[in-house]
Amino acid sequence: MAKKSQTSDRLQKVQAKIGRRRTGVLAQTKVFKGVSTKPILTPNRYALVHTVDFKNHGTRLDHFLKKKYRKRSRAQLQKAIHSGCIRMERSTQCPLGNIKPSSLVLTGDKVFVISERKGEPEVSWNYEILYEDEAILVINKPAPLPVHPAGRYFFHTLLMHLKSQQEENAENYFLVHRLDKETSGVLILAKHKTACAHLTKQFAQRKVKKQYLAIVHGTPPPTFSVTRALKRSTHSLIRLKMMVSTEEEGAQPSETSFQTLETRGRFSILSCFPKTGRQHQIRIHLESEGFPIVGDKLYGMPESLGILEFHEFSAEMQARLLIPRHALHAASLEFLHPVSQKPMQLKASLPEDLKQFLDSAHFF
Repeated sequence: MAKKSQTSDRLQKVQAKIGRRRTGVLAQTKVFKGVSTKPILTPNRYALVHTVDFKNHGTRLDHFLKKKYRKRSRAQLQKAIHSGCIRMERSTQCPLGNIKPSSLVLTGDKVFVISERKGEPEVSWNYEILYEDEAILVINKPAPLPVHPAGRYFFHTLLMHLKSQQEENAENYFLVHRLDKETSGVLILAKHKTACAHLTKQFAQRKVKKQYLAIVHGTPPPTFSVTRALKRSTHSLIRLKMMVSTEEEGAQPSETSFQTLETRGRFSILSCFPKTGRQHQIRIHLESEGFPIVGDKLYGMPESLGILEFHEFSAEMQARLLIPRHALHAASLEFLHPVSQKPMQLKASLPEDLKQFLDSAHFF
């Protein structure tokens, strides 16, 4: 009982301390006596909302944000707070006052991180819903379309697009697994945390059966497997690039099986069956065997050209790529429904751009 009393006293002190914090630079963010002034959003303005859990009760605002945005320095986060890009909504009747980096957050508080729309590269919104119910959404993702905000993409991402289509109080979508921006095909999203946890566990335990289709340079054998371990590249100028290494050097074990379906001229189409789910696994496994994926900017050409992946294409790069994106497609996923436990298989046929390349492959 004494320990519980001490905890209660501490919470009261934290709340009282917050109530005394009444000075700052953002008068428009004041929340007093439970009245909220949420940020005004427009088609060119979006707010990510972070709800404070009990583990972060009494934490400084800038420390709380640092846990959410690890790549941002505290100075950057403090500047964002002072500039008005960070807003708060108090969950209790405790006055908030003008927020500043040292403001303390309480359990249930909402912290709004405001983003203004900037110029972003064009993407394809031509996705197809393969299956949907109260627990999951399964789509056939087109390319190019990033799944989540990163780099130059925020509004032009699948998650932000889906969020914008929802009612104000609708449940968020949760990523169960990921596909690269240029990889098309079957993608599962969960509609609540329980479904997400169940599906994530299936992926972690390697119970999900995955099949990809890839168009590669060369003529691979009828069947083959690759078991090379992978880790983040230690010598590449491209931050996202992976490399083949050994487990002794910190690489993660990786395994993919391949079956050659057809060869047309200098190109072949393969079925790929990854048993693990490492970043860029199929792409780097095929490149390591001498059969790089057509259109692959990271693993299909010299890095002196591939370094331009996120900026612009040189004429030489375009000529060597043959197509604007890498020819990798998530064709099928087999898993158990997170609620009914019913076995499910969702398929997506090869997209039109890759079909057209195959049809013209004999001309190259």
